[in-house]
Amino acid sequence: MSRPVSKTNPNLVDLIGDLKAQSRETGAPLWRDVALRLSKSRSNWAQPNLSRLSRHCPEGVTVLVPGKLLGSGEVSAKHDVAAYSVSAGAREKIEAAGGRVLSLAELMNENPNGSGVYILG
Repeated sequence: MSRPVSKTNPNLVDLIGDLKAQSRETGAPLWRDVALRLSKSRSNWAQPNLSRLSRHCPEGVTVLVPGKLLGSGEVSAKHDVAAYSVSAGAREKIEAAGGRVLSLAELMNENPNGSGVYILG
């Protein structure tokens, strides 16, 4: 007997399925890990601030946040950031620093193997 889907957001359920399918197709464990993190309760999702992004990620890398990126702190380097959700303040600061904000689906299309991606959470 299969376990019932506990998520009620159809977009999130589709994204989790797409992440698992991408992991099976490419053999990249990154997508499976992110799918499992998003399958958990939302209260357990990562919610890092921009200050953590500046502190732990070198300039020019692609950063993946399996949750919501919040806007407290400053961004001093150019980053490509993919997250399930991004606050308006965080989006403005990342784009002002010369970076890009992507959805998880866009990152999967650009980097199917997930090489060089840092998980922040």
